[in-house]
Amino acid sequence: MTKKLFRPKEFKEENPLIDTGAGTLEEEKGEASAAAAWAQEQKSKFEQANQTLNERIKTLGEAPAVLPPNAGINHTMVNENIPDYMAATNEKVISNLNSFIVFGTDRPTSWVGGYGGKGATGASSIDIVVGRGSSMKGGDGAPEGDKLGPMFTADAARIYISQLTDIDINFGIEGTSLKSRSGIGIKADGVRIIGREGIKIVTGKAFFGNEKNTLGGTAMLAPPIELIAGNNVGTRGIPGNKFIPTTTINNLQPLLLGENTTDALLELGDIVDEIWSALHNLTVIQTTFNGILGITPLPWHVAGSIAATSATLTMVLNSLYQTRTNKTLWEVNHLMPYGFKYICSRNIKGT
Repeated sequence: MTKKLFRPKEFKEENPLIDTGAGTLEEEKGEASAAAAWAQEQKSKFEQANQTLNERIKTLGEAPAVLPPNAGINHTMVNENIPDYMAATNEKVISNLNSFIVFGTDRPTSWVGGYGGKGATGASSIDIVVGRGSSMKGGDGAPEGDKLGPMFTADAARIYISQLTDIDINFGIEGTSLKSRSGIGIKADGVRIIGREGIKIVTGKAFFGNEKNTLGGTAMLAPPIELIAGNNVGTRGIPGNKFIPTTTINNLQPLLLGENTTDALLELGDIVDEIWSALHNLTVIQTTFNGILGITPLPWHVAGSIAATSATLTMVLNSLYQTRTNKTLWEVNHLMPYGFKYICSRNIKGT
């Protein structure tokens, strides 16, 4: 009696040497032997290909043509430690891998942190985060399954939007601190803002209407812009010696205004020209007087002396006094905060 062997369609297509019809026992043994040989051949090919690919990856850095499971190549799933987010009761969380969008209330730290932790109204927030706890354990990140809250200093990158928050304190920013206001904070290892046709950094309210701040109060007319390199707004000392005194310099200083600075330097050039002119006149007058004295020792050289003295008073001394006045006005106009062409910006500071 013969019996029919079951073989999947795929097996038949991949190995046409094996028939799926009925046969004798001897035929079935032959088919089984051929199937085993075919399977062993396919296994050897796979192992050889996998070994070759691994060697190519190590030596040449090439991506494998056959994707091993959970390798992450071509945006497939990858094995990595992904911490759990310790969500608060009022939060809605959208997540995939180690990327999160959290809708809730102001929460820069734990459940008790921020205005949301105080139960404040009008403190809704959106927290967009990737890489929770990525810098923990020397950059290895948090272990799988660890429950983490927001960590503004350990998470890889974040865009934080809050209706009511202390944005500078949350991100640990030096300088002027804005409290109890709406805020947006962006933090990562590198932040780039690109505008194909320009970028504007603007403080203050819109030029139309009577715009208020978040709490309905009067907005500042021209809030400052602070460009702080190194997050340090303190002071630094410059050591002195017996000729130069020790100097203390503020790290955060007003930036210069280009047009005012240009005008200041041009006016300073005019003052230098005035000094040069006065000294030139003095040289001509003194040369004339010396010439008279050199011609004759007779008494009438006194007339030359009187003329030289008069010219010195009118053409040299008066000019020098006028130059001193102009220099004082130059200092007031360009170097004093109340000057009408103060060279420093009153609203933008940098380090």
